[in-house]
Formats: sequence, structure tokens, C-alpha cells
Amino acid sequence: MLKKIAKISPWRVFHAFLAQLLSSAEWAFFTVVFMRYLFAADEITRTYGDVAAFLGATAIAISVISAYRCWFGNIFVPHTDQTVTFALNRELFDKATSVDMECYENPEFYDRYTRAATEVYERAQSVLHNCSNFFGTLFASAFVIGSIMGINAMAGVFAALSFAGSFVFGRVLNRLRYDMDMENVPHRRRMSYVGRVVYQEQYAKEMRLTNIFGVMKKIYGEAFGGVKKTFLAYWKKLFVLGELRMFLCFTLPFQGMWLYASYLAIVEKTISVGDYIVLSSAIVSTTWMLFGVVDGIVEGLKNARYIENFKVFMAYTPKIDEKQPGLPVKEANTLELRNVGFRYGETGRAVLRGVSMTVKAGEKIVLVGHNGAGKTTLVKLLMRLYDPTEGQILLNGIDIREYDLPAYRALVGVAFQDFRMFSLSAAENVIMNRINTPEERSRAADALRQSGAYEKIEALKYGEDTVLTREFDDEGAVLSGGEYQKIAIARAFAKDARLLVLDEPSSALDPVAEHMMYETIMRLCSGEGNENKISVIISHRLSSAVGADRVYMLEQGEIIEHGPHKELLMRGGEYATMYSKQAKSYLADIKETEEAEYGG
Repeated sequence: MLKKIAKISPWRVFHAFLAQLLSSAEWAFFTVVFMRYLFAADEITRTYGDVAAFLGATAIAISVISAYRCWFGNIFVPHTDQTVTFALNRELFDKATSVDMECYENPEFYDRYTRAATEVYERAQSVLHNCSNFFGTLFASAFVIGSIMGINAMAGVFAALSFAGSFVFGRVLNRLRYDMDMENVPHRRRMSYVGRVVYQEQYAKEMRLTNIFGVMKKIYGEAFGGVKKTFLAYWKKLFVLGELRMFLCFTLPFQGMWLYASYLAIVEKTISVGDYIVLSSAIVSTTWMLFGVVDGIVEGLKNARYIENFKVFMAYTPKIDEKQPGLPVKEANTLELRNVGFRYGETGRAVLRGVSMTVKAGEKIVLVGHNGAGKTTLVKLLMRLYDPTEGQILLNGIDIREYDLPAYRALVGVAFQDFRMFSLSAAENVIMNRINTPEERSRAADALRQSGAYEKIEALKYGEDTVLTREFDDEGAVLSGGEYQKIAIARAFAKDARLLVLDEPSSALDPVAEHMMYETIMRLCSGEGNENKISVIISHRLSSAVGADRVYMLEQGEIIEHGPHKELLMRGGEYATMYSKQAKSYLADIKETEEAEYGG
């Protein structure tokens, strides 16, 4: 971590060490040099002018050091800390976008990632402060101990005992604190979750209209109880060890040194009054400085445990390299799924089994099935967010794993079921990038027209430049779920994609809007210039299948029926039964919607 900080801001490291070295040198100077100059018996012959000159020079040196520390602490540190934090967070962000999607579904890995992300700034500061402080304190301690032993070699034994005891006790205390902290991680996660839910706008209505707030309070209380229980399990050990450390490593050596120095000065008369004063003050300073050295070692071990989260996360090698080079690809002539199977994790339940289909350029297929049938998982496989655990997905007869990954994904236009809007303008939410050219703005507008969202967006105060949340902009817009979904679909239309994948593109729309949306989708997928596109639509609403070339019905991860819509109806199988049930409900919903909107 220190090496990483030095690479980001070498002067930050240099001045951190220099500032601590000067601070420790100042302490050592006043403890030994200053006291011996003023009180040593052999220097009694110094004149008042000598002392005045010495004090004046000391004052000037201290003023210069103080001014330097003021500049360092109030100007240099805040500025460079921001630089270091920015660089470390950028590195974390880059890594977060390259790890496999399955990592986000692994609680242990996700915990490690969140701890790394939340602690990296604090730990970077701690490492730099601790290392520089350790270096400076070690230097000052060595100087003071050397001075003590120069007066009396036995006096150094007290300092050595203090150091050894502090180190042993410090390691044990550090381990206990770390274990307690780790045991509290799941409790703090639950407390953090409740804190997030209570304050976020999307949960506000349910919080007020149901009893869920009481449930959240209970979860928070249980988690707090877990933290308290953990503390109660550790506090006695921490208290006893802490007290033993203070007594054996500070009180005992401190009092022992005073007694020993007093014996040398009063009984044996082997040291001068000046040396007695130096020994007495030096042992106090040395004890605290050695505490600092030991604490530096212990804190270093503690930081190492936490930084391990950062190291492991940054060292993770993804199974799917987001920048994977490979074969170039510009066209989508055929898409084939050959006995595709998939399960989440090594021991997870099989979500897809033996899925096979072939789609040619210009064709439109619809994947239908109940919720949980595996449709969305299939989208993730097509996008290479995951790789199949069995079988192959081939584009133009070549396994998609052999293609250049960025080039392959650039070929695919997708609208996800669980889409998200970003705190950006409407046009940027469509292009999914900054709008840098008139052509990009025009492309965003065309896509909004095609998805049916253009009129709504243009009616907003700033049109396409209106920000689609109010998180950072009070004049931002908050739209309905259906309008947001149209914008998500516009993303797919705005991309010159050869493979179009739409995952539940009408889930947030009313029946009339849904019918119009599917008419638009089918028209766009069949229109001029789209004859070379492969269109895959995923839906649990069978009305989407009417205009498709073929329909595939998924049930529990397997294709149970496939063929043209009319042919499947004539077979009278599961598809026909499901379609008949949905059609009755669908027609009733259309009638209700039309009556509400058009007055019957």
C-alpha cells in the first residue's frame, strides 16, 4: 500500500516521513539535549548570554519546524489526500467493472469488495501515518535510549522490558480487536441495509403504508443486539489485557526507573543532578515513544489484515476478461445455442438444461415462459456476462468465447428487464455516453421516437437535456416506470446492433402501451435495413409472440415447445393453454384501460 501511495504521490510520502522525523527529533531534543545543556553539572560555567543564545536558536528552529508542520497539515495533506483517494478509487472502480458477474452473487466476495471499497481511503491514510510515525519514533527512541545508556547502561533494561512487553500485549490485543470486528461484519451489514432502506426514496411509500418499518426496526435492533453481544464476549479480555499492559509496560518501568535513578543520585552518588533529571524525564518520554513504536508495529499488522481485502480483490483474475482479445466480428448471420446448460456456482441448481435453437439473420424469435423459467439467465449468456457451464453459444458458427469481447458486445443491442436509470440527461441515458456530436443527439432522439418516449421527454423543461433523477439536480425529472422502460428500450434502438436482445420490454407498460410497443418492435425488427439483424425477445406475456417468426417456450430451464405462433396454438399444448388464459385477462385489461383513458 505504501508503494502504491508513493507511485500516486511521491512527495506526499516524502513529506509525511519528513514531518514525523522532525516531530520526533524535536521530542528527542527537548528530552535529552535541551535538558542536559541547561542542567548538566559540567556546564555550570555557561554564561547567561550562552543560555539566552541557545534558547533563541531553539525558538527559531522550533518556529521554522512549526511553520512547516502547519503547511503540511493544513494545506499539503488535504490536497494530496484527495489525489490519493481519487486514484485508489479509480483503481477500485476499474476492477469492479472487470470482475465476473457471479462475484456480485457471492456474499463472501461481495463482503470483501465492499470492505475494500469503504476502507481503502482510511487504510491508505493509516498506513502512511503509521509507517512515517514508526520511522520517526524509532529514530527518536534509539537516540534517547542511547543517551540513557550513556549515563547508565542498566537504565536501558527498563526501556527494553517496556518495549518487549508492549509488543507482546499489543499483538494479542490487536488480534482480539480484529476478531471482534470480523464477528460484527454481518451485524453491521444488516444495520447498514436498514439505514439505506429507511432513507431511500424508492422505499418511502411502503414504509408509510405498511408495517414493514416495524420489521426494519426489529432487524436493526437484532443486529445491534448482535454487536452488543459480541462486545460483551470480548470486553473483559480487552480490559484485563489493556490494564496489564499499562501496569507491566508503563507503570512498573516508569516507577522502577525513578527509584533506580534516585538510588544512583542519592545513595551511590554516581550520577549528577543534571543526569538524574535527564534520566527521570527520558524514561517517561522513552516509555511513551516505545509504546508508539510497538503500536506502530501492531497497527501495521492490523492494517495488513484489512488491506488483505483490497489485495485479494485487486488480485482477482476474472474468468471472463472484459478486454479479452480474439477474432473480429461485424456481422450476425446465425446465432446457435447448442445444448446450453447453466448453473450459478459449482453446486447451484441447474437454471438451464439442454437448450438448443438456431436463429438466422432477419428472423425474430420470442422466448416465453413463466417467471423463473430461465429466460433472463439466457440473456446474460448471450451477452457473455456469464459463460455456459455446458454446451456452446455460436455466432456465425464460431463459439462466442473466441471473439474479441468488446467487439462482440458492440454487436449486441440489449434492453434489460432490471434496467437502471442514471443521474444523467435523457439523451445520455439513451446513448449511454456523453453527447459529444450532433449525430449522437440525433441518434438519441430517433431512438426515443421509436420507443414511444420522445413526446414525453420533449415536454420536459429541458427536453432531452433533462436529468432523469433528482439526486443531484432539483430540476431533474422523475418519470413513471413505463416511461423509464421506453427509455431503456431506446438504448437498444440507438445502437447499430446486429443482434437485438430485449428482455421483458413491456413489463412496466399497460396493455394498450404494451400492444403498441410490440407493434413498434416487430416493425423495427422487420423494417428496411434490419434484414441482417437477429432479434431475440424475451417475455412471459405471450402477446409478444404473435408477430414472431418462431416461439420457444421455456419451462424450468428447458425448451418444452417451439414453432410459429399459430402452429403452437393448433397443437393445443402448454403454450396454447397459457396463451388462452392470458388472452382473456389481456382483453379485459385493454378494455379497462381504454375506458379509463378514453371514457369508454
